[in-house]
Amino acid sequence: MATMSLQAAYDQARSYLEANRVEQAIGVAQHILEHFPENLEAHRILGEAHLASRQYDQAEAAFTRVLLADPENIPAHVGLGFTYERQGKLDQAVTELEQALEVRPDMPELRSHLLRLYTDIWGAEGATLRLSRPGLARLYAKGHMLPQAIQEFRSVIEEQPGRFDARVGLAEALWRDGQEQAAVEVCEEILAERPDVLKANLLLGYIKLANSDVGGEVYWRHAQQLDPYQAVARALFETLPDLPGPDLQVPAWDEDAWAARRQREAEERLAVEAAPAAAPAAAAPAAAAVAEEDDLFGASWLDAAVEQPAAPRSESGGTTGDYDDFLASLLASDTTPSLPAEEGAAFDPAAEITPFSFDELDFEPAHSPAATRPVSVDEEAPAAPAAREEPALEPFSLADLGLSEEEIAELEAPAAPAAPEEPALEPFSLADLGLSEEEIAELEAPAAPAAPAAREEPALEPFSLADLGLSGEEITELEAP
Repeated sequence: MATMSLQAAYDQARSYLEANRVEQAIGVAQHILEHFPENLEAHRILGEAHLASRQYDQAEAAFTRVLLADPENIPAHVGLGFTYERQGKLDQAVTELEQALEVRPDMPELRSHLLRLYTDIWGAEGATLRLSRPGLARLYAKGHMLPQAIQEFRSVIEEQPGRFDARVGLAEALWRDGQEQAAVEVCEEILAERPDVLKANLLLGYIKLANSDVGGEVYWRHAQQLDPYQAVARALFETLPDLPGPDLQVPAWDEDAWAARRQREAEERLAVEAAPAAAPAAAAPAAAAVAEEDDLFGASWLDAAVEQPAAPRSESGGTTGDYDDFLASLLASDTTPSLPAEEGAAFDPAAEITPFSFDELDFEPAHSPAATRPVSVDEEAPAAPAAREEPALEPFSLADLGLSEEEIAELEAPAAPAAPEEPALEPFSLADLGLSEEEIAELEAPAAPAAPAAREEPALEPFSLADLGLSGEEITELEAP
């Protein structure tokens, strides 16, 4: 049986999305999931394909599946946000897009789109971006101000226990701050409620394996099933545990066999639905309807936003590019598809069939709660709203997020701990010690001990033998031998 690499299967699904062959993209994604059922990338591609084909319930389920395991996944938050927006669920759309912006606040297109949503919901006076506490915690973490990040994350979790993205952020901040045991406890609490959270499995597995605890292998291998190419692990750790990864091969996808199976399923559905006295005109085959819809819809906005030039791949087939760079380039304006109609053409609210892009989001039904009413095919379409003036995009500034000058100064230049100022040194004085003048005089100039006075030498007189008490005869004998 012919096989293909998992990466090649990803690429094949995305090439189908680019070519607006949405059903084929769904088929490839489902083919991957038959062999890697927990693969988050395949679930995300499936969500993008369902969003492109306006199958919103399926798109919501796929993106939600990704976020349950990776609550910091920006593309999944954005995809789910746009899924909600297309259904008129603007409050839920705002929530998802705000969480994406908390992870990466330097995305101008995302900030601009949120401002437009705020304007539609609350009016121009409410169109202001404010830095949330989770966003502040992440800014602290990115600035290596880990104690402040930990404090903010704990406050968020206390107020909103369901914010698993904040729990994951707390676990990572604790680990980076060297508080391994605290990080382990947070990870275990997360996995007790959601066993599939990717980063909690990675952190717990890494810490245990680093401490020679073989129990960490279970967590690490589960993370490999969620992220086979270990993109998140490579972004998180400098070196990975020396454990073999899964076999990154899948059977090659057979489009002809898939099409034949799909046709049989469509015929079986028609046969079941058809009654003996069915209406004379049978419904058109589902496949033809879907194919026609694909031609009208065009490539999904999220595919164009996410698709990037292929990063260099390692020998094992995984990408070696920087994961943060991939996320930073998400939603780049130069990758969004242009509308197929002539430039500047107004959007027809009744049609509701165009490629999904950021530039398209000015149409009324996608934003205004009052305009989410379905338009009947027999009803004359309302005039297209005049194009609104887009808010000017300015360079990203922390001041835009409502921070005070003190907070901005602290975040922009987290100064290293200042060296304590040395006290000025003055000449040392014995008077500072409280000594009396006599004591100071004695200490400052101790008198050298006086040399002993020279003794008066006795006068030497000529030596005489008579001085020895000798007699004259003895002296005469000695002097003249």
